[in-house]
Amino acid sequence: MALDSLITSPFIYAVILLSVYTICSIFTARSALPPNLPWVGLPHGWLPKTRARFASLTQGIKFLNLMEEKYTSKGLGCIFPSFLGDSEILVPPIYTSWLVNQPENVLSVHHNIVAKYQTDYTFLSPLVVADPISGEVIKRDLTRQIASLTDGMMEEAGKAFNKEWPVNNSNWHEVCVYKTLQSIIARTSYSVFVNRSLSNNDEFIEDVIKYAHDVPISALVLKLFPKFMKPLVGPLITFPNRWHYWRSGKHAIPVIRERVANFRRKQEDPESTYEEPNDFLGWHIRLSAKSPNPVEMTPEMIWLRLLVVGFTSLHTTSFTITNAILDLASSPPEKGYLQTLREEAEQVYAEEGGRWTKAGLAKMIHMDSAIRESMRLNGIITRGPQRMVVAENGVTMANGLHLPKGAHVGIASYGTRFNEQYYENSRDYDAFRFSRQRQELLRSTAKLSDGKEAPAILKQKNLALVTTTEDFPQFGHGRFACSGRFFAAAEMKLMLAYMVLNYDIEPLAERPPGEWLGDTILPPRKAKIWVRRRQDSKKE
Repeated sequence: MALDSLITSPFIYAVILLSVYTICSIFTARSALPPNLPWVGLPHGWLPKTRARFASLTQGIKFLNLMEEKYTSKGLGCIFPSFLGDSEILVPPIYTSWLVNQPENVLSVHHNIVAKYQTDYTFLSPLVVADPISGEVIKRDLTRQIASLTDGMMEEAGKAFNKEWPVNNSNWHEVCVYKTLQSIIARTSYSVFVNRSLSNNDEFIEDVIKYAHDVPISALVLKLFPKFMKPLVGPLITFPNRWHYWRSGKHAIPVIRERVANFRRKQEDPESTYEEPNDFLGWHIRLSAKSPNPVEMTPEMIWLRLLVVGFTSLHTTSFTITNAILDLASSPPEKGYLQTLREEAEQVYAEEGGRWTKAGLAKMIHMDSAIRESMRLNGIITRGPQRMVVAENGVTMANGLHLPKGAHVGIASYGTRFNEQYYENSRDYDAFRFSRQRQELLRSTAKLSDGKEAPAILKQKNLALVTTTEDFPQFGHGRFACSGRFFAAAEMKLMLAYMVLNYDIEPLAERPPGEWLGDTILPPRKAKIWVRRRQDSKKE
């Protein structure tokens, strides 16, 4: 534990030293930004752009509202200043289709991710992003196999809830929502990504969570350095990342090494009686074996890739489910949201023969709606799809705006969540906003005589949690939308179902406000609720 505390000290020194560097570099850095495009929140007087960047660190919400009022609502683009990274060109949502349909060699998702998370250093190997093996496993195997994983995931979630939340059904207990849910999600996710035995290992879970925290922190610090210095300072800044990779690897790598050895023996001897498990690790090993790079079949590299998968899963899912629980707990009790969700989960569980299934999760449209509505109102993503311009000569939009090479461009979608044209009473949390619409559409139509689905049926599917649209870009949009959203949605619905079936929640007098970091809104990570195990708790 002493070393865990010690390794955070480089960040302290880095921030102090780099404050001087940042101030100087901002004055002299050449920018890949159009000179004629207005900046959000640009003050009068000396060094306006520098002051705007600094102001964006603490005035993110003010700048977002100002951008919507002065530019986005009028169909205009602008530059959103950032102290924590590159200032970005933001264009109105009407350009979403244009942006997501641009080829990768013009507007690049890959280069944007590398720059945003400094992945060459924070992910500990450039190969992780350069050759997206894990992403292929998620798209090709994980999404298709959710049905075979669902019941086991609920079993692991139940064990994790029993560890983090009270099992005594006579007393109320106070729990920190974010902290406990992050642990529950980590245990459930890694039971899928590696195996179930590791999900019960407290030291392992602690280290994979810490790695997930290391990545964004080290990325922010690295962004303060010029490119030529990063090879020198990168290993120092990312030492916590390496430390938690090594500590978690002590438990994961031996498991992976055994699986790789068994796989290779099976390949060499087809008559071997060894049966490769049909699980995420097995899918990953099979795809890694096809790589021409032999390092991909080393247990160390496979574990690094799985750790990065866990990072992406932990942050998105834990932030989202924390917000959903707080939104439900702070809703007026007379709306009956929690009771309706409980009845829906009980009914589906019974209809599926006392098991949790993928088909059953699809039936829980109220649960689906409650999470989607929380993402709409309090989702951490305050802009739509983002790209980096990589075309040598830049690219020019239909409105004449030229985007130079090296510029970061995104969709100014924050105001959409409050657009009354899309959402009536848009600033209120209405848990069943989408399920009501889906029910109305389903009641008003049936399948066509040729067996095809009627337009209304297709329309109601567009209101589902996993469906991305221009006005709901929380999972991205287009061909590069988050491929793990189907797994994340299943996991979150299972979490919420377990909670409402097994716990009573004391209503909150008011919703704890989110935490703004620049233009990103995080859930209140220290918020607590009072919970009590239900007398008739079941369906574990």
